[in-house]
Amino acid sequence: MNIDQIQYIVEIAKTKSLIAAANNLYITQSALSQSISNLEAELGIKIFTRSRNGTIPTANGKFVIKKAIEILTKLQEIKDEAQACSNILNSELRVESIPIGMASLVRAVSHFKQDYPHTKFQITQNNSSVILQDLREKKSDLGLIAIKKGHLTHLHEFIFEPLTEGKIVVGVGKNHPLAKKNSISSQELLKHPIVLYEEKHVQEFIQEFEKKVGSLQAMFTTNNSAAILTTLHEGLGITFGYDISFLHASIFENDVIPIEISDFEQEPIIFGWIQLKNTEKSLVSKQFKKRFMNNFIFPTLG
Repeated sequence: MNIDQIQYIVEIAKTKSLIAAANNLYITQSALSQSISNLEAELGIKIFTRSRNGTIPTANGKFVIKKAIEILTKLQEIKDEAQACSNILNSELRVESIPIGMASLVRAVSHFKQDYPHTKFQITQNNSSVILQDLREKKSDLGLIAIKKGHLTHLHEFIFEPLTEGKIVVGVGKNHPLAKKNSISSQELLKHPIVLYEEKHVQEFIQEFEKKVGSLQAMFTTNNSAAILTTLHEGLGITFGYDISFLHASIFENDVIPIEISDFEQEPIIFGWIQLKNTEKSLVSKQFKKRFMNNFIFPTLG
């Protein structure tokens, strides 16, 4: 038995005709008939019978044809996987992330390149709103964003894969007078200069906070994490950010201390992968997300 014979019996079963099958397979009818006769002799069973209705499988033939279809399906899967792996070798992936994911992204890229050295990566840091817009405009392929739990239903054109959950806390330099506190009241926060990262949910938090508590002493807003870190190091101000970012992001190391806000209720924020629908099946993005999870240092959901 060989692959050609397996293809032959499946094609005959489809067409119920030796002539039609031979035409579709680009071989002569006599060659096809001889090949099937050889296969039947090898197996010791009759696979087809001829009738007015065409070339019809026998009871034993139906079993053989079923197995033949399974074999051809598996062969196609092998071909598809091999082709996909070949495509990865020469592919490009554009990934955008909020600051919290950058360290894990860099490690994932490094590991990925060991197996697929010719894959090209473009890694960009942005806030969640810009990432969503870039995905819509197809400037990026994959994003790591933060989104409020209640807003997940708004992502109609996207596929979102949640990774972990967090909330907004206060971040202070390790030598700041507040660094020894485990929590801080809303009113006390009004006394300190604030530097803010340009992130949608942080901005929404600030708006809600000022509406309910009072105006903060805002120094500046930036999308540069290093500028915020310098401000905190030198004790010039404090900041707001995601709790897991202060605890795990490599840029902050142990230099930034997170402090809970004791008396301000807030909606949970979900961190996760986001892609446009119909792009989540990309093999390179699937493989990269797997590598990322091996380097993701935060507790996952579920």
